[in-house]
Amino acid sequence: MSAPMQHMDKILIEGLKAWGKHGVLDFEKQYPQAFTVDMEIWADLSKAYLSDNLEDTVNYACIYEVIKTVIETQSFRLVERLAFVILEKVFRHDVRIQRIRIRLIKNKAPLEGQVDSIGVEIEKNRTQVLLQDTCKIIETNVNADTSAKTDTDEGYRAVLALGSNVGDKHQNMQRALEMLSDCGGIVILNKSKLYETEPVGYVDQEKFYNAAILVKTTLNPFDLYSKIKDIENNLGRKKTIRWGPRLIDIDIIAYERCVINTKGLTLPHKEYMQRAFVLKPISDMPDAVEVTGLNMTLIEKMTTCADDYQGLKCIGSL
Repeated sequence: MSAPMQHMDKILIEGLKAWGKHGVLDFEKQYPQAFTVDMEIWADLSKAYLSDNLEDTVNYACIYEVIKTVIETQSFRLVERLAFVILEKVFRHDVRIQRIRIRLIKNKAPLEGQVDSIGVEIEKNRTQVLLQDTCKIIETNVNADTSAKTDTDEGYRAVLALGSNVGDKHQNMQRALEMLSDCGGIVILNKSKLYETEPVGYVDQEKFYNAAILVKTTLNPFDLYSKIKDIENNLGRKKTIRWGPRLIDIDIIAYERCVINTKGLTLPHKEYMQRAFVLKPISDMPDAVEVTGLNMTLIEKMTTCADDYQGLKCIGSL
């Protein structure tokens, strides 16, 4: 087993109980059985124990919901697969998590003889899990023709989040949608409702309008990101402080079957699972939820668990 990462703090979750339908026998697929999970999470928590601020640490309550939801809403033949999927979901929940050890026990396993339980213990770092993920890494060809017209039968689906809190916020977002639609290689498939949300981080500013859309695109993720930045600049977005006011903000939240971790682009988006102003609009679109790799139960629980959930209000159509 690999040694823990150096200079990392550790979060402990012990004795988590959940019931799920996992196993190879028919009755195991029909009737829930009891599972117990112990988890050790390595992350740099130095900022949290100096600031005493929840945003500076891994949210234990959300991790609990992630683990419990995977066990209760999905079904696998092997406990090895169940443990790995839990690892994957927890890593995706918070980019600060660098290593995890999980001990997954199936209580009262259906074996002949005197056996109290069976289980597995797996330890992986972030890179190992994302590289073994079943997601497809889409290779970028810098010479590819990305201007080809797309339709709903070709390309890849992607989830985009939009936000604005400067000027005519609704009009800013509508203009962004028009410019996205005018781009070669992008078709808007679905739109969420429009939400008014409290600012996060820097609170001395106007409330935001937020929404999400599902698109289909023939552009690779990097070219899509470049197009989005061009649209933001053309609409007049100026660089400000982090979490500061913005005329328009467009983020790629997830790109179908794709995992990227570069300095300029990280997919899925590294913070979206902690933000109700992103999660709630996505939950309006079941096909967008599918692209994120989550499920509706998990995304709804994450939404209510997020720090900004109380300030979120639906105000109509996008």
